[in-house]
Amino acid sequence: MVDVNRLRVFRAVVASGSVGAAATHLGYTPSAVSQHLSALAKETGLTLFEKSGRGIAPTAAGLELASRSEELMSSIARLDGEIDDLRSGRTQTLSVSTFASAAEEWMPDVASTVLAEFPDVVFTFRLNENGVAAAPTPPDIDIRTEVPEEGPTRMAGYERHVVSNDRYVVLLPAGHRLAGEREVKFADLADEPWIDDDPGETTCGGIVVRAARAAGITPRYVAYAGDHHGGIAFVAAGIGVTIVPGLAAGNLPPTVVKRPLVSPTPERRIVLFVHRQAMLKPAGRRVVELLTKKCAAVA
Repeated sequence: MVDVNRLRVFRAVVASGSVGAAATHLGYTPSAVSQHLSALAKETGLTLFEKSGRGIAPTAAGLELASRSEELMSSIARLDGEIDDLRSGRTQTLSVSTFASAAEEWMPDVASTVLAEFPDVVFTFRLNENGVAAAPTPPDIDIRTEVPEEGPTRMAGYERHVVSNDRYVVLLPAGHRLAGEREVKFADLADEPWIDDDPGETTCGGIVVRAARAAGITPRYVAYAGDHHGGIAFVAAGIGVTIVPGLAAGNLPPTVVKRPLVSPTPERRIVLFVHRQAMLKPAGRRVVELLTKKCAAVA
């Protein structure tokens, strides 16, 4: 049987790129890490690493082992969390990771409903976007966005449910020349000052960039906001226009109007990744039910 701790050390070396870096992250000495790698190689009968310059690099077999062990290590982390719950007297926990606009628009209501129906459940959620530290253990439910034109994302141990397509809208100052239109063509925004409310390399920002290229325009950005709240504030002040997913445009000040975008109409796919064990929990099934209803309202 493969030693789980040695497997964890091996995966740390693959992820960090060197024995020294893995040793630092794990709090081990480099020699201890090397001993774990040698022992794992003997256990598996595989050549896991090969020399590369002054360091080492995983072999094809090593990379395959790291990939195939992902679900196992996630299950072990989940079991550790459940053991902690039992030790602390908690009978059931439920964790959800999500992107920002879903966290704001959906999760407060979902959490309130679930906790009212299941008062003994410890319910937690966190963001899964760029710049946010990863959860210490994999979530029971992970709400993510995808680019419709790209292949589906897969997560080991999770069932994938496509629940909605979220169409983007343009936000305009209330007195803007296009504010009275029923819909706005992307090309009509070519000469407008734009607000970038998603400066990171995210799924959301990439969708807007591709749509602009498809319309044959290059946005002229005059302000860079950290998120859609900042973008909306700039639009409200009359500084420019911005494009956001429909879900992020639910609560707007009276000085901002939203209009559908056409030619093209950018959209993102909203997907629920539900861990198989989450569906064994009544509270988990209830969260999936509530989220599915909210996602359907976006379509």
